Amino acid sequence: MSPTSGRASERLGLAERMWKNRLLYLCLVPTFTLLLIFNYYPALSAFQKAFYRYDVGTKAEFIGLSHLLRLVRDPVIWKSAGNLLKLGLFGLAAGLIPPLIAAELIFHLRSERWRYYSRVIFVIPMVVPGVAISLIWRFMYGDAGPVSAFLELIGAESLIRGWLSDPHTVLYAIMFVGFPFITGLNLLIYYSGLANIPDSILDAAKIDGAGILSTIFRVHLPFLMSPARILSIMTVIAVVQGFERILIITGAGEGTGGGPGYASMVPGLYMYYQAFSFKRMGYACAIGLAMFVVLLVITMLQMKYMRSETEYVPE
Repeated sequence: MSPTSGRASERLGLAERMWKNRLLYLCLVPTFTLLLIFNYYPALSAFQKAFYRYDVGTKAEFIGLSHLLRLVRDPVIWKSAGNLLKLGLFGLAAGLIPPLIAAELIFHLRSERWRYYSRVIFVIPMVVPGVAISLIWRFMYGDAGPVSAFLELIGAESLIRGWLSDPHTVLYAIMFVGFPFITGLNLLIYYSGLANIPDSILDAAKIDGAGILSTIFRVHLPFLMSPARILSIMTVIAVVQGFERILIITGAGEGTGGGPGYASMVPGLYMYYQAFSFKRMGYACAIGLAMFVVLLVITMLQMKYMRSETEYVPE
């Protein structure tokens, strides 16, 4: 049989299978239609508008790369990019290390029942809306909030300051929102990775006389590289795209989000202001396009270099 006839036969077989399962494919049509309309079309439209001068209430005018060139010269973008870099590095450390420690502690509990209860305790906070959490932390950082009250209680009044109004502390205050940083999803991903390590490998480590720390560093961590890669990608995407927490904590409803000044400004929040406060939709779309490119490059680098040398594939 020639290669051409072989490929034709494969296409014919694929067409026959699709025809036999045509009802299943028809059931998928509404889902893909809504996905195209509400996800892909707005994204593609935003990419197109990045090359237009498009202010609300005016006619769109094609200007080529002018918006992207303006981005390079915009000092607010560079300031917000620096803030984002600090938040991203801290977010990676906070999103990867504390959940790993908690997952290891739970995994080493001898009682399966207590393992289950421990996971439930960390998962329950996931039902609390993020907006509510941000408002709680905004109250905690207030002038009469628990943070200042605690410092006054221990006699450290000299450390009390306006945590969100001081440009030297606002970014660090935002970093510590969510302390102790053990999110339920991250913990469950790590725990599932630990639970999937073959018993034969763990038993072999015990026979070789490996202690707890030796087992963690030589057995657990190599098998957890894949979950860590997933979590790192999710964390970077969340940090780059997220600005709601900063907006709420630093000035929701007051028009001061990202302040004082630009001390806590990030590109996502700057894009939001350009689009909905200044009505410069074209420039906002250009900022979104730049964020997409940065995310794509970072994700590709993570996929390439954060590879596990030891991945277990069940038979």
